[in-house]
Amino acid sequence: MKHRLRIGLALAVFALMTQAQSVGRIVVNNDEWTLRDSGFFDPNDPDDFALNVANWFAGGLGNFRSWTTNSALGGTSLNATLTGAGHTWTHSIGGTFDLPALMAYDGIFLARYASDLPSATVAPVLTDYVNAGGNVYIAAGTGIGGSAGEAEYWNAFLNNFGLGLVGTTYNGISGSIAISSPHAIFAGVDHLYQNNGNDVVDLDGADPKNQVLVSQGGHGLYAVYDPVPEPASAVALSAGVVGLLRRRSRRLSR
Repeated sequence: MKHRLRIGLALAVFALMTQAQSVGRIVVNNDEWTLRDSGFFDPNDPDDFALNVANWFAGGLGNFRSWTTNSALGGTSLNATLTGAGHTWTHSIGGTFDLPALMAYDGIFLARYASDLPSATVAPVLTDYVNAGGNVYIAAGTGIGGSAGEAEYWNAFLNNFGLGLVGTTYNGISGSIAISSPHAIFAGVDHLYQNNGNDVVDLDGADPKNQVLVSQGGHGLYAVYDPVPEPASAVALSAGVVGLLRRRSRRLSR
């Protein structure tokens, strides 16, 4: 019986972890200036940040697309950083924005632009893409639609994953911002530039999958959605499965 219990536990945890890993990841940056050419200056580390995000998305070398005309994600510095490391990087809005098109890429980088598609078109496609294993980077704070319009535009997508943008007003935070976070996307990163973004919020603090990683003065600046439980969460999950299987075993033995 104990042997069958251990096998059942292993299979249950493996199934849950595999299911989580089949869903993609999201990075939300409150502002779009971070990866602009003008953000690549000391003491900032946008090159390390971009490479960390790419590696976190793809688990190695990947194929990425910047689906926007916004120069925030179309600069020569960002292109050189990613392609120089061996990634494939495409900056284009050509073609149909649908799930088959997005699934050709390991990650999609987005920032609003003047003639972008309506949120009602973009949000469901991005939601399906992440649920199918795709990864998304959102750069907010572009000024397109104002703070309220920008938040509403992206929240139709982000709210499905426990994250959101504040639309009351832009946060007014500008300059080279000190970064202190142990998360993988900030490895080797101690400063990043920004210029007046949308605050990012975690809509469910009890859920470890969605979390704000960097804040300043109560303003959320960087957040992620990661479906794979952290080690502590995995332990708790295993303990819960053990308890469930043991209770079931006792009932069957009576």
